[in-house]
Amino acid sequence: MGLVVTMAALVLGFLVASAKSSYDAQIADVTQISAKVILLDRILAHYGPEAKEAREQLRGIVVGTLDRLWPQERSQASEVRTPPALAEHLYDNVQALSPKDDTQRSLQTQASSMVLSLGETRWLMFSQNANSISKPMLVVLVFWLTIISSVLASTRLSMQL
Repeated sequence: MGLVVTMAALVLGFLVASAKSSYDAQIADVTQISAKVILLDRILAHYGPEAKEAREQLRGIVVGTLDRLWPQERSQASEVRTPPALAEHLYDNVQALSPKDDTQRSLQTQASSMVLSLGETRWLMFSQNANSISKPMLVVLVFWLTIISSVLASTRLSMQL
């Protein structure tokens, strides 16, 4: 009986550890995206007034994403999906900027690189969105624990009689 309980505890521990590592990875990705968005906004601000449209579009993308993930109305469910068309338009707007000097050319290159990096991180998060705990594994675990508890209960009952 001690072995069965220990095995069940180990399996539950592995499930909790898996869920925690998945959560930690998502937190790290969200933090990384946040830092990149802020840096991209600052790069575009240093570029000058020509980048105002790209900055507004970036702000719109961020607000739209936040509204989808954490809706103001609690009755709506959060929605995890990517807005690839908006991000591609942002990249096009950054590429359409006409640098006047070497500084603006460098800032445009950095902004383009940052938009691509944001897109890469966003798609990585989207592809990792799968649940960290396997549903078949969870069903088997619950079934196994149910069988074990019923066997232990019947054994205890027979010992008392």
